[in-house]
Amino acid sequence: MTDVTALHPDVAVIVPNYNKRKTLRACLESVYAQTYAPAEVIVVDDVSTDGSLEIAREFPCAIVEPPRNQGPAGARNLGVASSSAPLLFFVDSDTALAPDAIHNAVALYLRTPDCGMVQGIYDAEPLYDDGPVERYRVLCEHYERRKTTATFLSCTLIPRHVFEEAGRLDERLRDGEDFEFGTRVPSRYRLVVTDSVVTKADDEDRFWGCLAERFVRSTTLPVIMVRARRLRAEGRVGFQLNMIGTGQHKRRKPPAVSSSSATATFLTLPLVFLSPWLLAVPALTFGMFLSGNRPFITFARRHRGAGFALWVTWMQLCFHTAFFLGACVGLLRVAYELSRRRGEPIRTGLSPVPSAGARE
Repeated sequence: MTDVTALHPDVAVIVPNYNKRKTLRACLESVYAQTYAPAEVIVVDDVSTDGSLEIAREFPCAIVEPPRNQGPAGARNLGVASSSAPLLFFVDSDTALAPDAIHNAVALYLRTPDCGMVQGIYDAEPLYDDGPVERYRVLCEHYERRKTTATFLSCTLIPRHVFEEAGRLDERLRDGEDFEFGTRVPSRYRLVVTDSVVTKADDEDRFWGCLAERFVRSTTLPVIMVRARRLRAEGRVGFQLNMIGTGQHKRRKPPAVSSSSATATFLTLPLVFLSPWLLAVPALTFGMFLSGNRPFITFARRHRGAGFALWVTWMQLCFHTAFFLGACVGLLRVAYELSRRRGEPIRTGLSPVPSAGARE
């Protein structure tokens, strides 16, 4: 087994922050409490207005302040450009790492041939418990990220040379930039998804805010999929998605059945006012929805009981409907971006990094 202590490659922790005063202190405290101490900690404050920058100044981290808000992709790129360590560890400012997160990520990286990314998961419990909506969202992320083949940067280690070779994050995207990045990583690199790298997250706790967030994020999915298809057609495929480190994950299809059946349930429910017999139509679509979501609903019942499982069923129904509607809008976005020639994928290989911002 590889001796992590003996090799001890340097790690740069990159923390993009925008108005996360509530959680930034817990985030940075968790970074500095790691059993594997990072060589660099870079906080990129993306023009916050809530005073969170003052919290960052209380820690011995380097602070980068761009002159304008760039979004998470731009902030992360700038953090990478302001660091020098060979390993990059991305941490969201509304999360707090388990003490052994970086150690476990480095250990997996060192013992995995051709490792291009070590991706952790959310803890099943929120960082701050703000109610049933947040409990649902965090548990959903915990469950999905253990099984996903998509890429996320909330607690993820990437070798610098892989990040550079993939062309860095696409700053044209304000959402889904981490998922899109994974479609551009050369296929010789291996994606490792592990439940040994864990972070607690503070997620959306309002019902309508949760649905709005899902809607907006799903509008980017068709754009990303079109770009990924073009790269595959050119023979420049991203991660081999069946090469998951634990060997327990399989390539998964997008939640098309769940989202379409959830939306159909809501759309056909008014038929009952025409005839009680027509209740069979939404009942059928709801049955299809339940069939696709039964594993997660069962998981929620085991985690918090039957009452919470009923709540999860309702939230999943609404959540998948928001996803479906957002994806439909995303198809229009694809047509718009392609017409303006903004839908081209970033090309792999070294590319210039924005130099905006000053390092303290």
